[in-house]
Amino acid sequence: MAARKVTITHLHPGSVFRVATLMALAGFVAWMIGATLVYFFLNQAGVVESVNSLLAGVGGERVVDTALVLSAAALLGLVGVVFVAVIAPLCAVIYNAIANLVGGVTVTMSNR
Repeated sequence: MAARKVTITHLHPGSVFRVATLMALAGFVAWMIGATLVYFFLNQAGVVESVNSLLAGVGGERVVDTALVLSAAALLGLVGVVFVAVIAPLCAVIYNAIANLVGGVTVTMSNR
């Protein structure tokens, strides 16, 4: 089996954007499922009710509910998706500039 060395000297920012955005969206789905499961188990354990009674005892309102928790999780997740979508092409441009100086990354590929 012959090994072949390939040097990656250029990444197209558009393709990096597409791949990173799709991966971030998959992470967002996992994030929302995780947030839902954590909220469900905390609610079943009575933690959410304890927090609500603590807030009511301090003079606040009973505000912790499913809509609030999932909305906050969705907002944080979407901020993460936008962050990845903006940063990934910038990283590709920076990689291209550095690869021009040092020659890129060499990867050895082989058949198995």
